[in-house]
Amino acid sequence: MAVVRWNPTMPSRPFQQPWSPLEGIESLRNELDRLFESFAASPQPSGIRQSEWLPRVDLLEHEKAFVLVADLPGMKQEDINVSVQDNVLTLEGKRPFEHTENGQGRYHYSERTSGTFCRRFMLSTAVNAEKITATYKNGVLEVHLPKAVEAQPKRIAVQASH
Repeated sequence: MAVVRWNPTMPSRPFQQPWSPLEGIESLRNELDRLFESFAASPQPSGIRQSEWLPRVDLLEHEKAFVLVADLPGMKQEDINVSVQDNVLTLEGKRPFEHTENGQGRYHYSERTSGTFCRRFMLSTAVNAEKITATYKNGVLEVHLPKAVEAQPKRIAVQASH
């Protein structure tokens, strides 16, 4: 009797029939075929698809304001939407797939993300919506959200008693 190391992808079978490594390769091949078929069904050229993506974001809290910094390379200012409602900051937008077909070549491989995104952040305190500012430069969005006056810490002087 041969001892066979357990493998979670190994099909269960009676002990008298040894497991063949070719079955694992066949399983991998079937998964890869399924993956490539899903790309082939895509409406984009050469299997490139638009999808949802999540840009990288930093959200900082200072004493008097929140600051959101988001990496949005290759986007146009008009394709970015920032809003605040009920202490929820929403950042959304769309980066279109830029495909040019001029007969000079075609895509074989593409990692650049395109499509829509939507990020929502719950703010711990109320903000002054009238004073929110947003700037976009070199693919980086920076949003300053001043806290509402009632939400800012207030220092109270302690009086000495006589």
